[in-house]
Amino acid sequence: MRPSSSRSRAFTLIELLVVIAIIAVLIALLLPAVQAAREAARRSQCVNNLKQIGLAMHNYESANGSFPPAKIWSATAGTMPTNDVEGQGLVLNTTAFALILSHLEQTQMANAYNYSLPSCPATNAAPNLTPVGGVTSYLANTSVTTSLISTYVCPSDVDIGPRNPTAATTVGAYNGYLSRRSNHLLPAGRYYETYNGRQLTTRPRDGGVFSGSDRCTTLANITDGTSNTTLVLESPQEKTNNAYGAYWGQGLWTSTHALIYDNNPANTASYSANWQSTMPNGPATVAQVAAINNPRRLGYAWSIGSRHPGGMNVAFADGSVRFIKDSINPSTWFAINTIGNGEVVSSDSY
Repeated sequence: MRPSSSRSRAFTLIELLVVIAIIAVLIALLLPAVQAAREAARRSQCVNNLKQIGLAMHNYESANGSFPPAKIWSATAGTMPTNDVEGQGLVLNTTAFALILSHLEQTQMANAYNYSLPSCPATNAAPNLTPVGGVTSYLANTSVTTSLISTYVCPSDVDIGPRNPTAATTVGAYNGYLSRRSNHLLPAGRYYETYNGRQLTTRPRDGGVFSGSDRCTTLANITDGTSNTTLVLESPQEKTNNAYGAYWGQGLWTSTHALIYDNNPANTASYSANWQSTMPNGPATVAQVAAINNPRRLGYAWSIGSRHPGGMNVAFADGSVRFIKDSINPSTWFAINTIGNGEVVSSDSY
């Protein structure tokens, strides 16, 4: 009798290909779940960052009686008066994010920052063209302003690196040294940094908590209610121009303020044809940047948004952080970014 063979049967090529195909399908099914889990973790960290910034803003308010100004003695444009009453056109460019360092568990950074000297030599137009202490005096603060502070960075965004690899020795709108970018801007309505404290003599009802420069908002000023008023907004680092902010420490032009326009033409004071660019993740309009030059539909200066799918995280003046969808109604979006315009906004409308 012929003995049976003990050799095992090998896989055929077809069977091997089937196994490989099954493994590939399983990996394809698993990858989105892994990526979603990672983004959920990053979004959770982003929420935590905004809560810390919001808490620091409130601690500053408790200590000083108001929220910090978005900027102190900022670069301005047009026919604005001088920042200083003496008429010298002095510039400091101190940002709100630098002012709250001691309330953000960054006491060492706050102690190293000389608040009597500029953060950078950024100027935009006459008459405010003179950095306090001279054009290079800001270098005394670069040990702080060039630092990466993780609380000011969204982990979902891509860090495109600091601006100004060489220390600037002249004034200019985006001049500084290793200007560290961040992912947060402050709601200002239409009143960005060009509106200084001597020009913006009354508090605009259609403005945000951080309208203009050199002006402080108290909790009592937020008559629309702190739960319906934004405090800190997300902003992606990459925009249509590599120079555009946000920058947390060096107060370059476009570093700190977020513009929000009304979409209602009847509101002539706050309406702009470019209102869509101030919506969450709104791309620059063709009036701002030609479509052929913006194929990726990036945002313009002072714009807000995030790399989170479908929307962005927003810190409110009551200390809460909520996710705002890109599809939010434009009128609702404008309403929650004003402090005293009297709009009635229901909690389920955003």
